[in-house]
Amino acid sequence: MGANGPRCDVGVPLALRHDLADADSVQLLFRPVRGGQFRPESIREVVFGVEDGVVQNMTLIAGMVGASLSATVIVLAGSINAIAGVLSMSVGTYLSSQAERDALIAGGADRNGNGLRSPVRDALIMAAAYALGAVVPLIPFMLTFLDKVPAFGAAAVVALAMLYWLGVVKAVVGNQPKMRSGIQLLLLATAAGVVGFLLGAAARAIFGIDV
Repeated sequence: MGANGPRCDVGVPLALRHDLADADSVQLLFRPVRGGQFRPESIREVVFGVEDGVVQNMTLIAGMVGASLSATVIVLAGSINAIAGVLSMSVGTYLSSQAERDALIAGGADRNGNGLRSPVRDALIMAAAYALGAVVPLIPFMLTFLDKVPAFGAAAVVALAMLYWLGVVKAVVGNQPKMRSGIQLLLLATAAGVVGFLLGAAARAIFGIDV
């Protein structure tokens, strides 16, 4: 649908029709809810992106705290990791979504792409979700009035709250028990964070790291 009614695709090359469909789908980024509920076509990227961003960066932060690295080093390393993750996850999502779309079309789906996932939309949602999850745990370390240990505690609390909320959102979309879904994400993330902290502590003890 165009802004002024149905768009006529007669005579438009197939590749261009796909690009136009992707351009329209980008608008869905600004409409994440419909009728008071999260859009189910976006929940995969939202859950995967936020969860991966939070867990990956929080595990890295825990490891660096365990290794007694400074807050400046933590922010720098966490920011680089967040940027690399956004690029990697968005490109990977685009390519995998495009491969899925091409395979479905080759198998007899609508060649105009109607009803299929949009690689552009999927990649953009993944990038935004991952960035949100990765950046939030870094914020306490950017606050100069917080020492490293209180900052780590604040980052852990915020990260766990985000993951519990994400589990609840996932449960709402999938019509599953909310508390069980939230606790499931909390337990998995906590386990990853503990492992990261222990690895950092071991590295400090073995290599005598003090930065």
